[in-house]
Parts: sequence; structure tokens; C-alpha cells
Amino acid sequence: MSNLGSQAMTTLDEPALLAERRGLRRLRFTAELEEDFAHYMHVRLANRAPVVAMCAGTFMLLFILLDWAYLSVELYQVSIPVRIAVLVLVAWAIWYSARPTKVMPAQAFAVSVLAYILSGLMVAMVIVAARQVDLPVEVTHEGLYLVLLSGFFLLGLPTRHAVVGSWIIVAVYLLAEHAAGSPRSVTFSNGLYLSCFTAIGTFGAFLYEYMLRYGFLNEGLLQAAQRRAERESQSKTRFLATSSHDLRQPLHAMTLFIENLDGRITDMETRSTLKRLADSAHVLQDMLNALLDISRLSVGMVQPQLQTINLHPWLSRLLSSMESSARAKGVDLQLLCPPRAAVQSDPVLLERLVRNFLNNALVHARASEVRVEVSRADDRLRLAVVDDGCGMTDADQQRIFEEFTQLSNPARSLDKGVGLGLSICRQLLYLLAYPSGLVSAPGQGSRFWFEMPQTEWRDQPATSAKQLQPGLQGKVAVVDNDEINREAMQGLLAQWGLQVVTYASTEDVMAELESVGVDVLLADYRLEGDTNGIELIRQLRTTKRFSGPAVLVTADTSQEVAEQASLVDVSVLYKPVLPSRLRRQLQTLLRK
Repeated sequence: MSNLGSQAMTTLDEPALLAERRGLRRLRFTAELEEDFAHYMHVRLANRAPVVAMCAGTFMLLFILLDWAYLSVELYQVSIPVRIAVLVLVAWAIWYSARPTKVMPAQAFAVSVLAYILSGLMVAMVIVAARQVDLPVEVTHEGLYLVLLSGFFLLGLPTRHAVVGSWIIVAVYLLAEHAAGSPRSVTFSNGLYLSCFTAIGTFGAFLYEYMLRYGFLNEGLLQAAQRRAERESQSKTRFLATSSHDLRQPLHAMTLFIENLDGRITDMETRSTLKRLADSAHVLQDMLNALLDISRLSVGMVQPQLQTINLHPWLSRLLSSMESSARAKGVDLQLLCPPRAAVQSDPVLLERLVRNFLNNALVHARASEVRVEVSRADDRLRLAVVDDGCGMTDADQQRIFEEFTQLSNPARSLDKGVGLGLSICRQLLYLLAYPSGLVSAPGQGSRFWFEMPQTEWRDQPATSAKQLQPGLQGKVAVVDNDEINREAMQGLLAQWGLQVVTYASTEDVMAELESVGVDVLLADYRLEGDTNGIELIRQLRTTKRFSGPAVLVTADTSQEVAEQASLVDVSVLYKPVLPSRLRRQLQTLLRK
């Protein structure tokens, strides 16, 4: 569709366009859409200009040659100049009409119809004139069929214009035959043939424009649906960003308060209750992360960051982190991987993919053994998570990748998750473009596999684990406009042995931080006023009020925030932050 047509149709939504179908039989839309369709037809007419020009020129030159060969000198001395004049007129009409950006559709259609009618009248003139003399070859009305046919279909005129022009040509031709004294039977016979041909052409032109209008409406509906989908996607993205921030804030405070209480309570019964509370908070955090992950993947907010991964040590660390959970369920975890296998992938997305498959096997498969197998498949590496559990039927294999589906959890017990793990795997496999599959049968376990691009092994320096010190020393400033989060952070940091000062507004920070003198700054991203956490840190460094290490503790998980933080060399921790991770981060920064 043309640009002008696209702009006009943006004012009509899907219900309005569907209502326009009532006007299809009348070949009429409402005034607003009719103007747009006229431009649409004009563009189609302009696109046909080269073909029309070639056909018109070819047939006109052929008629000139036939006139010269078969007509008398007196006739072709008149017919040939007339044909040349009409050819020039047709060429000008084609040029004039084929400029949608400079000529209005009504003017283009009027000029095209005029050239069409003059072409038909010129053919009719030659036919009638030839009746007046004896010629070796009879000149009949068959030449008019070509003219009428081009008017109905080749020129691409609107139906009303083509029909009116065609009937004018036929009517003038028959009147000319009668005026020239042709026998009544000849005039009647020619009129019958031409009228029937024109009637058939009229019906064909009607069907042609009907289909054009129907396709035009469908194209408009498609564009309207695309705009609606884009609006819904943007709305979903805004909802995702807002809900992510708002839900993470109280969960973050809850996690810090639980950790704070854990260091203060000694009564065993109370500690048992606190542990159940911590477990519930952990389940809630996993549910929130799963919901946010599936939402972010579905709206295209995640982009892979590819790098080389040495699989054996990488998978060993991953399985080690899940060993205690597997042992608690009586499952033996095994790794079968070539020692120098390496792939090109996103480590964060790949870890989520493998971890979700492993969690599914540990929680739902009722297996005694789970293996991670890595094998070569041509120029790729195939990673498979294999269990010896209950297996699945073919019907169940089709369902398990759907959201919120849990085959072995009809009661929706929260200790088995919310049924999003494999759905996230499906989204990740699609995002990473990894071939995948599932082999399973009842009582024979399951094998979930996918293939990754293979790359060369790269030697990586070994890293030594460092023990956490029993206490932390230093002074930390906490900037957060949420009072509960400030209190939770202050209580936990003080329990770790740190001195803590808290601020609710950026104005207080700018006024007091330099005189207070702190070692580390912890700032939320969304603060009161126009200044966010990253801007606050930048202003503090620019004015030399604070030049030490800073950490952004935020519930905003958007890629833009992470990129802004990296530009100013600020670490990012996402709420709800694990206390152990926060402590490791502070220990590293305080040591520096």
C-alpha cells in the first residue's frame, strides 16, 4: 500500500474497517476510506503505465501497418494521421496519469478515460469509413474487442470509469454504423455481439474491483492488527517494568529483615518458624523470577550475549551448586562431558536453560539418577539431560512446554514450582536458535536434548575461592526513598558490623555525604524527583563529594539501566538481593 494510503488507514481501527465490508457490493466505502482507495487505485494505474504504453504502441503501429497494406490510399491517408494523433494523445495521458504524487486520482482517471474513449472512437471511425468503399479484406468490429478489453482490465481503471467509457464507445460506434447507412441486420448483429461482450466485461470489471476492495480492506485489517499488537506489546512491557519494580521492593525488604532476624534469634522453635518464613520467601522469589523471565522473553526484551564457554568446568560448577538439592531428594547427579569441549553461547541464558531442565528432572521425574551428557553431533555439541524416572506419554510430551503445566502436581503444591520452567526453556531455545528434542516413554525415563555451536577450547586462569571474613568494617551510605527498605538494609548492615547512614532524598545526599565520609555508597535507581541513582552517583563524582565505590541496588531489571550503570563503572545488584551476595560485594569493595 502506498504511504498516503497507510497514513489514511491509521485513523480506522479493526471494527471500523470490518464495518466497511457492507459497502463492497456497492463498490463504495465511507468518504474517508474511499479517498484512500482512490489513491490506492491510482498507484496501481501508475504501476501499469509501462505495460499499457508498450501494448498501446505495439497495437497502434500494427493497425497503421494494416491500414497501409489493405486500405485504399484515400482512407489510409486519413486513418494513419488520426491513429498517430491518438497514439500521441494516449502517450501523453499515460505520462500525465502515472504521477500519483503530483496528480489527483480524479484527474488521472478522467484523463485516462478520455484517452480510452478517443482510442475506441478512432477504431470505430476506421471501421465505419471502410464500409463505404470496396476493399479486398473486410474491416469488421473485432478490433473494438481489444479496445474494450483493455479498458476493462489492462488500464486498471475503476469499474465505473471503465464501464461508462466502454458503453460510450459501443453506443457511438452503433450510431455511426446507422448514420453511414449500414444494413439494419448488420447494425443489429454487431450491436448484439458488442453489447454482450461489454456486459460480460462489466461483470468482470465489477468482480475485479470487488476483489481489489476486499484485499484493500484485509491489508488495512492486517495493519490495524499489527498496530494493536504493538500497542499491547508496549503495554505489556510497561506493565512488566512496573510490576517488576513494585513486586521486588517489598520482597527485597522481607529478605533483609529475615536475614537480620536470623542473626538475632536463638530460640529453636522460633528459628524453625523463621526458616519456614525464609523458605516461603525463597519460593516467592523463584515464582516472581520465573514470571518475569517468561514475560521478558515473550516480548523480546532479552538479547543473547555470546562468548566462549568451556563446558566441562562450567557444567561441573553448575552441578555442584545443585548437589545438595539432589542429595536431599535421593538423586545421583552425574556428568559425562569431553574434557575439552567448548561452545559459543550466552552463559547466563545457557545456565538458566540447563538448570531448568535439571530442576524439572529433580522435582518431577521421580528419578534416582540424572545425567548431563555432552556428545558431538557433526559441527555442533549436543547436551542432554537424562533421567531414569517415570517418563511421559506422547500426549504429555506435547503439553509439558505449555505455561503453568505440571503433570505430577495436580494440587499445585508450591514446593514444585509454578509450571514455568520448561516453558522458559522453550522460549530460550527459540531465542538462541538451538535445535532440540525430547525422547521419553512411560517407565523409561526422559531425555531432553539441544544442540549448540561448537567452538575452540580456550585456556582460562584458575580462580581461587576466598573465605568470607567473620565481620565487616567500614562505613556505608544507603540511599533509598522507601522507608521500609532503608530500615531493612540498615539493620542488616549494622548486624554485619558496618556503620550505616541512610538518606531518603538526593538533596540530603548532596548536602551531607562529603562531611560524613563513607567507604561505599548503596543507592536505589528510582529516587524522588528527577534524579535517579546513576545520575546521583555521577553528580557526586563530578563535584568530588564522593569518589569511592558505588553499588546500584535496584528492582529495575531493564537492559537500559544495566548499560547506564556500566558506563559510570557502577556495580548492579537486583532486588530482592540475596544477603550473601550483598555481603560478598561489600567485602570486595571495602577491601579495595
